Amino acid sequence: MPCSRGSGAGRRRNAGLHVLLVCVVLGAAPAVQARWYQVEVLVLQHLSDALHGGEQWPLLPAMPDYSNALELATEAPPAPLAVPGTPPPPPTPFVLLPRGERRLAGAETSLRASADYAPLVAAAWRQPSYGVAGARRVYLADVPRTLPDQDPLEPVVQDNPRVEGAVTVKIARLMHVDVDFIFEHRGSWVRLAESRNVKLRQVHYFDHPLFGVIVQVTPYALPNEDPAAPVGPDEPEDTDAIVPTRSGGDSVGSGRIVH
Repeated sequence: MPCSRGSGAGRRRNAGLHVLLVCVVLGAAPAVQARWYQVEVLVLQHLSDALHGGEQWPLLPAMPDYSNALELATEAPPAPLAVPGTPPPPPTPFVLLPRGERRLAGAETSLRASADYAPLVAAAWRQPSYGVAGARRVYLADVPRTLPDQDPLEPVVQDNPRVEGAVTVKIARLMHVDVDFIFEHRGSWVRLAESRNVKLRQVHYFDHPLFGVIVQVTPYALPNEDPAAPVGPDEPEDTDAIVPTRSGGDSVGSGRIVH
């Protein structure tokens, strides 16, 4: 019996040693952080008749359903009060960024100066990863889908969109972007729907003879976040990253675009 009690105590000591070793190993591993992203979208129209030659487009069998796509907020809610000694809270996701914080603002300016193209939608927002199954669809259009609060006694007059659609960023080791847009052309609708494997920082163009969609996804470093820290195994590799120094001038809002 004494021998039996001694074996039980030994097993408990071994179990405790195992837990201690696991904690030491995990504590020695570098911290893995969840990455945020800045997503930029430009929707443009082809103005030159030579690009589509007056071609007749078939009627869509059904209009796409965008009811489950979220609309970007025009401004972020007030930030909660900072607690001393704790990291600042993350920004509010899916808020429309001002032009000064958009990386494709120069491309938009060039398109507006072109005789062949006209920007219809220019939008950018920041979001964390929702993986693939939980990826959010973001609704975009040339006119807002919802109107600000107004006097209920006043009639609501709202233009119909000429272009509308949704963009979905599916974060995984191989990142995908889905675009699904419709464009009104001579009284009928044409559709551009495509899913594509994309790389961080690269500018991707989804093309239709009548219009197109430009998308860029860039890592966004939160305040007090180390841009060089490793990310999870389900995050895309950032092979073109140039890590800024702490004293660099890469600040955008309360965080940093990792160039």
